[in-house]
Amino acid sequence: MTRLPRKAADARVERYWQLVCVINGRPVRPSLAPAGAWLMTALRTNPTPGARATALEALYDGDAASDGPQAPGTGIVDALASVLAEVGRLVTAVGPGRFGDPTPCADWDVRALLDHLVWENLIWAGLAEGSPPTDHGADHLGADPLAAFRAAASATMTAFRRPGMLERRYGPAPGRRLVEQLLIEMLAHGWDLAMATGQRPGFAEETVEAVLPAVREIYGALPRTPGGSFAPEVPVPDGSSATDRLAAFLGRRVVRTP
Repeated sequence: MTRLPRKAADARVERYWQLVCVINGRPVRPSLAPAGAWLMTALRTNPTPGARATALEALYDGDAASDGPQAPGTGIVDALASVLAEVGRLVTAVGPGRFGDPTPCADWDVRALLDHLVWENLIWAGLAEGSPPTDHGADHLGADPLAAFRAAASATMTAFRRPGMLERRYGPAPGRRLVEQLLIEMLAHGWDLAMATGQRPGFAEETVEAVLPAVREIYGALPRTPGGSFAPEVPVPDGSSATDRLAAFLGRRVVRTP
């Protein structure tokens, strides 16, 4: 099972395919080596099939007895609705003049980050509804980024509020896992947008505190390599908010502001 990512991480194989492209007059594709190295590290980090899923299931079982926003049931969906509303507020304050500004995500400017926020909602809502996946490379903003975000967020909430969605199985995972993943994405990238545009995210502290254990369980043992989604964890100033601590755990550099 590890043969393919091992080959992708092999510089000699990479060079072979680059030369094949050159000989045939075709564009040389971007390197797969970082992604292959990340996948190999991840497989070695978590070699037992189902181990991480079992740990996450235990985490959810523990939450079931609580009243927090990440407990199974409508609480996690209500928490997501609140987070989406706050991200929408952040999006509202972004004018076209900021689209080219840099963000904490090194490869994205503000417009690319806005596009990703919309795409995340479309992809998870589509998965919940059984729709074909949305092309990540397409333009999801159009002429009105705020309208695009609101429409995508509305589609997400409609899909996630369907009766039985939280318990329905999507492969090996229950529907609540989909909700949780989008919740984490919106918190992390909402923080990115706030930092890039000189705002402060107003996410409810209790929501972020409730999500943090799941974030640590999901991402704690995964490799923080160039092919991965997040940089290594960084320290945070004393007294940092839960949102800043989540961002720092996912590799964002938090700077204390007056």
